[in-house]
Amino acid sequence: MSTIDTSKIRQNADLVNPMSKCPFGEPVADCPFIPYYEMKNERKQVAQIEAIPQKKLDEMRQFHRGCMRELMKSRKANFL
Repeated sequence: MSTIDTSKIRQNADLVNPMSKCPFGEPVADCPFIPYYEMKNERKQVAQIEAIPQKKLDEMRQFHRGCMRELMKSRKANFL
C-alpha cells in the first residue's frame, strides 16, 4: 500500500480535497480531477499526487481556484 504521508503530498495538501471529490457535487465538464473521482478510493486518489508532475499539479490548482471563484457565485458548496 502506498503512503499518503509524503513531502510532495504535504506540499500539495490544498489539492487533497479536490482530488477526492468536487466540493460542489457535480464537477464541470472540463474538470481535470474527473479521472481521479472515477477511482472511488480516496487513499488512491490522494496517492496520485505523488505520481503527477508538479507542473501538472500547479495547472490543476489554478483550474480549481478559478472554478471555485466561478462556482461560488452560482452553486452551494458542500465542503463537509
